[in-house]
Amino acid sequence: MGVTVSEALQFGGLASCKVVAGESGLVRTIESITVMEVPDVIQWLNGKVLLLTSLYSIKDDEEAIRMLVPQLAAAGSTALAIKTQTYMSEIPLTIIEAGNRLGFPIIEIPSETAYLDIMTPLMTLILKRSDTGSEQLEAFFQWIKELALGGKGIAALIEAVEQMTGNLITVGSEISAFEWFKGMSVTPLSRVQHNELKVAKRPIRMMRMLNDTWTPCIISPLLLNDELWGDVTCWQTSREFREQDFQVMDRTMMLIAMEFLKEKTKLDLEQTYKNHFLTELLLSKRLDLSEVLEKGKMFGWDFSKSYQVVCFHIPTEEGASERKGRLLLKLNSLFCFDTSDAIVTYVKELVVVLLPRTDVNNFEFPYATDPDKEAIRNKMDKIRHELSKEVDDDLIQVGIGRFYKGLEGIHKGYSEAVKALKLGTPWTNLSSVHFEDLGVYRVLNSVQDQAELAAFHSETIGKLKTYDTVHEAELLTTLKHFFENDASTTDTAKNLFVHINTIKYRLNKIEQVTGYSVHNAEQRLLLHLGLKIHFMLEAERQ
Repeated sequence: MGVTVSEALQFGGLASCKVVAGESGLVRTIESITVMEVPDVIQWLNGKVLLLTSLYSIKDDEEAIRMLVPQLAAAGSTALAIKTQTYMSEIPLTIIEAGNRLGFPIIEIPSETAYLDIMTPLMTLILKRSDTGSEQLEAFFQWIKELALGGKGIAALIEAVEQMTGNLITVGSEISAFEWFKGMSVTPLSRVQHNELKVAKRPIRMMRMLNDTWTPCIISPLLLNDELWGDVTCWQTSREFREQDFQVMDRTMMLIAMEFLKEKTKLDLEQTYKNHFLTELLLSKRLDLSEVLEKGKMFGWDFSKSYQVVCFHIPTEEGASERKGRLLLKLNSLFCFDTSDAIVTYVKELVVVLLPRTDVNNFEFPYATDPDKEAIRNKMDKIRHELSKEVDDDLIQVGIGRFYKGLEGIHKGYSEAVKALKLGTPWTNLSSVHFEDLGVYRVLNSVQDQAELAAFHSETIGKLKTYDTVHEAELLTTLKHFFENDASTTDTAKNLFVHINTIKYRLNKIEQVTGYSVHNAEQRLLLHLGLKIHFMLEAERQ
């Protein structure tokens, strides 16, 4: 059972509309509502439909305008509601004449009345009047299809589902802009629930915490490319679930996933621009402050502030853009929880985070001893732990640059963070390495004459590298482990799974190739220094 046109004119947005033709047809019944903004929609109409339109798709086609009402009447439609002042100042006379001739109601919609103001209250009434569950479902499915095709957005879809189920709906997502909690406190999905939902690929019943209370719910997965990006949850807050609620959630999750995809596509495009801009900022030494400030404003970034730079290396499969996108969103949410002014983006293979800091007056830059060094390192370790839900945290490495003032300081901090990441983690037991932890690398990094460093490397370790390339002798690897094990031949042999005599042989060969002996303190120092220069130059090349 539907609603007569006369009754419909008493509800919602239709109450502000007026009938301009076809008054004799006000007893006709409305069972669904459709929006027409494309010319061929009429061929798809089925049943007693109220058609909403601005006539945009046929405004320049006199024949289509003349035939509109006769075609609607022949298709069994109920009435036509036209929004004026948008594309047409008034309803065409041929439409009014046809409405009066055929007893087909023609309704004028004021420009300030939105389609949604008409659709939501009227569909709610139609659903209540439906005689059977199947009638309700058909009317509902037609309604949400029109909402989705009409670009009404997630809010309209959620409101429609709430009307149909009689319960609260929330949306959880890794994209914060897409979350929809209505001020409710919703506990995130546990890892077990996350995996169960991903495997099910359909709505399932669970118990979750809503406002600190265990509450029955139906959860639908938001899936894109077989990856779970969020959930649509119907909470049993007003009445017990019915079997048809699962059908409602199942049909709706696809439409909400479409809305999610649109939002994600926009964010991905914006992120690409952000990545390009920050890459240019960090890698270019020609910095125009006014240009950077202006471009930064486009993304809501304030480069008049000072930032400390942190770099994350998070291993992902080659070409796994979806995976990288998820990790970036996760990092954004983690840092926004701590400080909403943090900047998080990809630069080459690294995730770069700019943490806003207030410099202390009368301090020289960089700080001789940063008072926040350990606090920042601890914060990064907590971030690594949170990321372990996505990637094994043992594989996540962090480099932290020293804090400098201003825009030039960002460039310096980035360079140091990269060096801390690439040089520090192989030589320390720390997964979060501050540039100040690098020891002699800090000294080598300050050497301006790179040619002198390269020459020193060539005289020492460069010879080993050449020898290894020709003879596959692993002398360089042996020397590295020898120094890591405090010059213990026994421990070096254990680490390399070879006999101690093999290590002794290789050490003698190192002396023959380089002319430096590991048994002489001064010469051993030169080899050790050459090895560190080797790793620094390798990091620069990468």
